[in-house]
Amino acid sequence: MLPPKTFYMMRHGETQANAEGYAAGSFDTPLTERGRSQAMAARRVFESLSPYPTLIVHSYLSRSQDTANILNGNSALPKLENPLMAEQCFGDWKGLSWEIIHDRIMAGEIPPNGESMEMLTDRVMAGLSEVLALPTEPVLIVTHGGVFDALFWKFHCKVDDVKNCHIYRFTPTAVDQPFPWEVWHHDLSEDFPINNRVMIHEDI
Repeated sequence: MLPPKTFYMMRHGETQANAEGYAAGSFDTPLTERGRSQAMAARRVFESLSPYPTLIVHSYLSRSQDTANILNGNSALPKLENPLMAEQCFGDWKGLSWEIIHDRIMAGEIPPNGESMEMLTDRVMAGLSEVLALPTEPVLIVTHGGVFDALFWKFHCKVDDVKNCHIYRFTPTAVDQPFPWEVWHHDLSEDFPINNRVMIHEDI
């Protein structure tokens, strides 16, 4: 069981791999100029959050670190690296078209010399346990799309695709639900934040 704490989680900005449509996984790929612009836009959302984050956690991959640094430019919050919050290792599938890899994952294939969904989920849950056990709240985790997938997969739920630099707030639910958090999406439309409750689908 994870500690019942509120936390924020966001995916990094657009990377070269995202723009070119191939899978990087646990290998480094830099932010594009668009990715940096996305992080700058997300900073305005970040600075409007309530309750305000007390700590930023990021993975060891540069796309996560660089997004966190841009986001934190005006705030100077403490930052902490947690390697367990990195993207899935795709092993021999690294560099293949994301469409090809996605179809293989959906078919239940395991990346040769990489991580299965079960392995990824175990790692992500261990990482979240470490983060939520910290004596501070709420934490903002700058992470990767696969980490979101693993968290929802753990509870047999699914959400729509998580976009680059969109911030999500996870608040523990007061009643028994398939997914134990209420999730709010902090988006940026024009020059003001739009907060929407995320529809969570039970994956039957």
